[in-house]
Amino acid sequence: MIRRLRADDGSTIPLILGFFLLALLLVAGSVALGQAFVQQRGLQDVCDGAAAAAAASSADLDRDVSVGAASSLRFVDVDRSVADYLARDPERRAVQVRAQLSPDRERITLRCAQTMPLAFGALFGRARVRHTATATARAAVVVG
Repeated sequence: MIRRLRADDGSTIPLILGFFLLALLLVAGSVALGQAFVQQRGLQDVCDGAAAAAAASSADLDRDVSVGAASSLRFVDVDRSVADYLARDPERRAVQVRAQLSPDRERITLRCAQTMPLAFGALFGRARVRHTATATARAAVVVG
C-alpha cells in the first residue's frame, strides 16, 4: 500500500521552525533589554555614590564653623574625591565623569557615561551600548 503525498503535507515543520526562531529572538531581546537596564541602574548607582563622595569631601572637620553653616565645593576636592571613589573598583574606572558646580558652589552635578557590551548585541546590530546618568548632591553641612 503506497500513500500519496498531498500538497499540504509537511507544511507544519516550517511553521514550527519559524515560531521557534521568533521565540528565540524574543528571549534574546528580553535578555538584552534586561542587561541594559541593570547596566544603567549600576551606572546610576556609581554616579550617585561619586556625587555623594564629592559632596562629603567638602566637609572640613578640622575647621571651627558655626552650626548650620555650609561649606562650599571646590573643583580640586571634587575631582580628587570622584577619582578616589572610582578607583575603589576596577569596573568603575571606565566611567567617564563630568562635574559642574552650581553658581553658589553648594551643589555639584555629575554626568557619568560608560560604554558597555550588550548581550546578543550582534544579533541586534549593536555590540556595545552607551549609558549615561546624572547625579546631584549638596555640599555637606559642617557642624562645629
